[in-house]
Amino acid sequence: MGFLRPRRARVLVAALLSLVLVGLGLPGFAAAVAPAFVQKASARAIAASKAVSLPGNVTTGNRIVVQVGVWSSGNATAKTVKDAANNTYTKLTAVTASDGTELSVWSSPVVNGGGTKPAITVTATAKADLGIAVAEYSGLSQVADATVVDQKSQATGTSTVAGVVTSGPTPVTTGDGLALGFYTDSGFGKTLAAGAGFTERVNVSPTSDMEFVLEDRPVGIGEQPSAGVSTGAGVPWSVATIVFKAAQGGGNGPTAPGSPTSVTAQAGNASATVNWTVPPNGGSPITSLTVTPYANGTAQTPIVISGAVATLAVPNLTNGTSYTFTVAATNTIGTSAPSAQSNAVTPTASPQGQWAPAMNWPFVAVHMVALNNGKYLLWDGWHQPEPTYLWDPATNNFTTIMAPDSIFCAANAHLPDGRVLVVGGYGVVSTGELGIKDTTIFDPTSNTWSRAADMHYPRWYPSVTELPDGRYVTISGNTSDAYTWAEHPEVYDPANNTWTVLSNVNTSQIHEVEYPFAYLAPNGKVFTMGPSEDVSYWLDVNNQTWTPVGASGVINGSSTMYRPGKILYSGGSTTVSDGAPAMANTSVIDLTAPTAAWRQTAPMKTARDFHTLTTMADGKVLAVGGAPSSDQSKLNTNILATEIWDPATEQWSTGASMSVPRQYHQTALLMADGRVLVAGGGHHISATVPGQFSAEIYSPPYLFNGARPTITAAPASTAYAQTIAVATPDAADISAVNLVSMGANTHQSDMDQRFVPLQFTKGVGKLDVQTPAGATLAPPGDYMLFVLNSAGVPSVAKTVRILPSISAPSAPSAVAAVAGNASATVTWSAPGDGGNAITGYTVTPYIGATPQTPVAVTGTTAQVTGLTNGTAYTFRVTATNAIGTSAASTPSNSVTPSATPIPGYVQQVTGRGPGAERAVTTPSAVQVGDRLVVQVGVWNTVGSRATGVRDSAGNVYTKVSSIVGTDNTEQSVWTAPITSGGGQKLTVTASVSSSADVGVGVVEYSGLSLATGLGAVDSVLSNKGTTAVASSGQTTASTDNNHLAVGFYVDSGFSRNLTPGAGFTQRLNSSPAGDMEMLIEDQLAVLGARPNATVNTVANTPWMVTTVVFKHA
Repeated sequence: MGFLRPRRARVLVAALLSLVLVGLGLPGFAAAVAPAFVQKASARAIAASKAVSLPGNVTTGNRIVVQVGVWSSGNATAKTVKDAANNTYTKLTAVTASDGTELSVWSSPVVNGGGTKPAITVTATAKADLGIAVAEYSGLSQVADATVVDQKSQATGTSTVAGVVTSGPTPVTTGDGLALGFYTDSGFGKTLAAGAGFTERVNVSPTSDMEFVLEDRPVGIGEQPSAGVSTGAGVPWSVATIVFKAAQGGGNGPTAPGSPTSVTAQAGNASATVNWTVPPNGGSPITSLTVTPYANGTAQTPIVISGAVATLAVPNLTNGTSYTFTVAATNTIGTSAPSAQSNAVTPTASPQGQWAPAMNWPFVAVHMVALNNGKYLLWDGWHQPEPTYLWDPATNNFTTIMAPDSIFCAANAHLPDGRVLVVGGYGVVSTGELGIKDTTIFDPTSNTWSRAADMHYPRWYPSVTELPDGRYVTISGNTSDAYTWAEHPEVYDPANNTWTVLSNVNTSQIHEVEYPFAYLAPNGKVFTMGPSEDVSYWLDVNNQTWTPVGASGVINGSSTMYRPGKILYSGGSTTVSDGAPAMANTSVIDLTAPTAAWRQTAPMKTARDFHTLTTMADGKVLAVGGAPSSDQSKLNTNILATEIWDPATEQWSTGASMSVPRQYHQTALLMADGRVLVAGGGHHISATVPGQFSAEIYSPPYLFNGARPTITAAPASTAYAQTIAVATPDAADISAVNLVSMGANTHQSDMDQRFVPLQFTKGVGKLDVQTPAGATLAPPGDYMLFVLNSAGVPSVAKTVRILPSISAPSAPSAVAAVAGNASATVTWSAPGDGGNAITGYTVTPYIGATPQTPVAVTGTTAQVTGLTNGTAYTFRVTATNAIGTSAASTPSNSVTPSATPIPGYVQQVTGRGPGAERAVTTPSAVQVGDRLVVQVGVWNTVGSRATGVRDSAGNVYTKVSSIVGTDNTEQSVWTAPITSGGGQKLTVTASVSSSADVGVGVVEYSGLSLATGLGAVDSVLSNKGTTAVASSGQTTASTDNNHLAVGFYVDSGFSRNLTPGAGFTQRLNSSPAGDMEMLIEDQLAVLGARPNATVNTVANTPWMVTTVVFKHA
């Protein structure tokens, strides 16, 4: 009788209370009659109609519910439901799956035919596969129409993996209702099962025509039932939840509360913190909750707490003893049944922390992003398109949401408004290229994905980093194949949904097999690390500069920015996937120092590769997982112990051990309650190889130091350099206030992690907290705000959004000029708009330091006329919005207008890899009247040679030169005037005589002769050698001013860092590489000049260099 007594008690109390109220002359209420299942029947048929009879006589006053599934190639649907007693059936809902299967639900009160078995006939619009479930219930409302329904929800989708599919939550507004769940698919031979918390009434599965489930559960006010059914992979499904109102007189008065749900426990030192979800109050406020500890299964003294609270720190427990906990809720009507038992925890005084039991998950969590609503967005890999999963830790439920494309091995970060930005992904299945150009955005308010503007380059394994103005920069990533990278960063502006290429920056020094690391530093620049090469660079986005910093002594390790401008880098191995031994090396760098330099510190306790570093709520860094070598295929590596790095001592200490080994493809991030969620590992080459389908949660040592402080209130949003009030009853004992970014983790790294300690002063019941001084410390977006007490215990975080500053725009960047006849064309990159749309630009010519008449425009290109031929000019650009005008840009290059056109560089693209062809696509549309110049490098053991170049618009290419090096590598140069394809991105393809290592570099120039054949060439000279400085030799004298000398360099791949020669401007550089290294450079040639292209390489490298002087237009 144990679990029946509370319901009996509340029914009795309700009846007595009603009598008392009536005796006092006050309105009474009738006692609730709980709805109950009576009987069922089901049938399947291929027909236009089908009759079903229940096995027993029906009862007048009960209700019949009919579930109908219909499928045909002609998209038939349910037309009517009737019975032999002439009861009237109302359609309550209908939903259609992607394969045309309709699920509909019909219902009628039993008015006629009581004491008989009336046949119930379902009729469809045409002959079809029919699946019918019929159930009779007592205690439900007798209304004859759809007002019998309190609430309903429904969903449809296609399962990509086996698991539970749900209708979504259905908020209940009436007491003593009954939630019925309905599932239908058209028959895929899957074994179905009812969802958690529901009682299965009908289950017709597995079948090959129509599969369906009917399930139910009692519900109370405020509950949110969501019918779920476990199904298989590849099934188009529909699920509905309908909450039926109780019979007349039921559900109108208060009852005892429901049972608390989602009870979890977290061990402390001789204590445990128990959390739960407060249940519906039954119509009467909850007055208390009772928490009962169980020691090794034996109930201990309960603890009663007042009010509708959701957490309790349970003291006086015995370290080393296993405990579980139940929670019951009480109001003035009665006490609920106890909750389900919590997870088991073992209090300990150990400083190593503690792991909760592993949770089984239906996928390998390769990507993990924390959302501002407390849920987590996760996805695996190797699917097209990619299913993503929304995990709710409060209910442990997953919702499957399909992404628009394969976003595996993409970069992920948070947008300032709380949405999730995903850049790039896996394109082999969809496009044939390794990377994709996709920008995808997830909105947690609607749980939907959408496509944003494409990037200019496909990218697989790029990085993405938020800039101070709310824009984002993406760096590197493979484009067409594993041998080709996107060499130019791009900047995404969410406000305008545009990408801008940083064409003056070439990142060829960081050709990563996986992600480069990129962090926004306090100086506003982006610190970028190439893990495989052990190099690091400053990227200045605004000025488009790329400056080397130095080596760290760590290769292919994991990193985190543990304080503003301070980076920890540890572990790794000399290769990414070849089984090289793991290392324990640890280095740090302070980017706020006058000269930033890497410094090695004490090594890790255990050498490990593929581990993840997570900055915790107290600012220490947790290292989890990893492998003893770079063999990505090994799933069980037995590195289970964690490590914790203390920034104060720069020492590692050993933490508690996980139960599941996690290495390559693992993820980890900090949760709002101060714990660390860890998941994934495996699926290294496909979704069919082994992976870790589980997750674990780590409680750091700081959670074992006593009770938490609490934050009772904090502002939902704030601005920079403000003082905000944070309410806490523990103000006097607070020792730290820390701002921590929401996690966005994949492949052992968080793309945009940051930890910012905040200054504060203590008040009575509050803290006055200083927000970050500027956006370089914490870019706009959502953050977790923790307070820590004197024992170092963190609160549960509050989410605070830092709003973008509204200001005048930043200065435009990448200002470039091309001279014309008494004119110049000036281009630039749009800057950050300061949070307010840019309304215009002003371009000012300068003769020396003297400004000339400015020109106002609205785009990012200006034609400046009225200039004096023969006079040198530079140009500065300012941007204006409603707030004000930016500072002037840095000066453009100097140009001298002339009646003779001056050639200009437009864009470039490069690609490398094995095969008989190599194709590359220009990042932007080409212009008719420009010229394409193509360099092709070819090497194999049998002397393969380039046989032709073509493009997608049919332009005709002429071979300008060919030379074969001392190692049998061929360099050839080809060119074509652009007569077709203007306004389009062109795909340029080089063909070779047999499969070989092929490198292709394409540059578009304006202002060159449009003569066909070799008519556009003034002179050409090629050379080969093995010296440290490669040189073509001097060409014959240029026949006119403003010709263009273009230098071409090729070697067959010796991992050299190539640099351009003196006087030449680099346009393309694909070094260092192990297959084909190329460089293209140019300079203007005056009348009589004898250009000589040179490139700096390393002695004993077999090279080829060609200088071609092209005629101006």
